Amino acid sequence: MTPSPASQPLETEDGLWDEQANDWAEIQEAQCTPLFEAALSEMNVGPGTTVLDVGCGSGLALAIAAGRGATVSGLDASPELLRIARRRVPAAVELRTGHLDRLPFDECAFDVVMAYNALRYAADPVATVAGFARAAKPGGVVCVGGWGEPSRCETTAFLFSVVMALPELPHGSQGDAPNTPEQIRAVMRAAGLEPERTGEVSCPFVYESPQAAWLALSSTGLLRFAVARLGEPAVRDLFDTAFAPAVRDDGTVRQENVFEYSIARVPA
Repeated sequence: MTPSPASQPLETEDGLWDEQANDWAEIQEAQCTPLFEAALSEMNVGPGTTVLDVGCGSGLALAIAAGRGATVSGLDASPELLRIARRRVPAAVELRTGHLDRLPFDECAFDVVMAYNALRYAADPVATVAGFARAAKPGGVVCVGGWGEPSRCETTAFLFSVVMALPELPHGSQGDAPNTPEQIRAVMRAAGLEPERTGEVSCPFVYESPQAAWLALSSTGLLRFAVARLGEPAVRDLFDTAFAPAVRDDGTVRQENVFEYSIARVPA
């Protein structure tokens, strides 16, 4: 998301991801499965690969990596999401609570350090990506992924409407946060990492009903932030307006979205 309202971000989404952690884990996180699978395949993650997922959420990307034979670890700011991740990925070496700009892991410890839809929360994105590189082994890779260009993501229309309705923005939703592919790649280059491979992946958001779509998206930190400030009826009205065209004849909901990933190799 890259809206640019005049107000400045004053607060964060810390703690808000805990409120509907089960809805995130059971409905929303799976919408990005094609992104996780494509990036892991591009990085040849398999038996013997050591992987760190920064902002691992409820552990779906780690579960996919572990299913490919990798040895996995993760970090997230949400204790409730990590509780689910521990159940979902019992073989994980470490699943720690913390922030992406202060990695509590040894340097040169992982073949792959990856972060999806998380870099926007960094206080200093360039320093944070440099920290990712330090956690990777020489010759290892750093992968940063997230939303594709807003014009190619139908769900961003709803997210933009929420952001524009807010009297103040949470950190990560301001216009200069690294959300778009070009913003992410610019941060990687500023951190000394040149993306050598990029990928674009179709990730349609598909739900069994409008109510399931609402539960899924209202589980995100941004929506919890908006509900706390605008009230649920106001945010639900924005949702209903944005999603009405996405409801199909059978009652299911589908919006087309594109996500991207960028992979850089850490100098040996």
